[in-house]
Amino acid sequence: MANPEIESELDGIDRLSVCFYRLGLSLAALLLVCRGASLLSGQDFLAPSVWLTALVVASGVCGLCLHVYDKRMRFILQVFAWGGLVLSASGAPEVMVLGASLAMLSGLAFKEQFCFAIPGIKALPLLLPLLWGLEWVQLGWAAAPVALACGLLLGLLCLAKWRMPLHFDIGDKGRYQI
Repeated sequence: MANPEIESELDGIDRLSVCFYRLGLSLAALLLVCRGASLLSGQDFLAPSVWLTALVVASGVCGLCLHVYDKRMRFILQVFAWGGLVLSASGAPEVMVLGASLAMLSGLAFKEQFCFAIPGIKALPLLLPLLWGLEWVQLGWAAAPVALACGLLLGLLCLAKWRMPLHFDIGDKGRYQI
């Protein structure tokens, strides 16, 4: 979690983890747009199982490379990310896998809006659970615009993140709880 005014010295692992975190967010944004477009058009651009697997992997990458000072919050978000991967690998119902991934992304969106106040991102922690509910009850016509909105808002977040210096994501290294 960042303090943009503080520029800690970054090593190779720091730079790599920030880039992977941003790649995971970017992949999730693209996948949500793809899901919304698929639901709107009535044809799958990606098979639903491929889409869900890619989303849970994107969420897992974000969880692996998460920079949050508070170890309790970091742990909760990582449980959602890694829990989604475990659920997916164990053949759990898709709605559970999707819920874990969207909960992780919702937490990240909350964290990012808290850290950087990027316009529109405050809606994501509300829209992502709504998307999960609509997918659960299989209301594709309603899930489509919500998925598109989530993907586009997450995409805006990604654009903002990729423009930021890498040290913004790390912040003050001395404040991380271990």
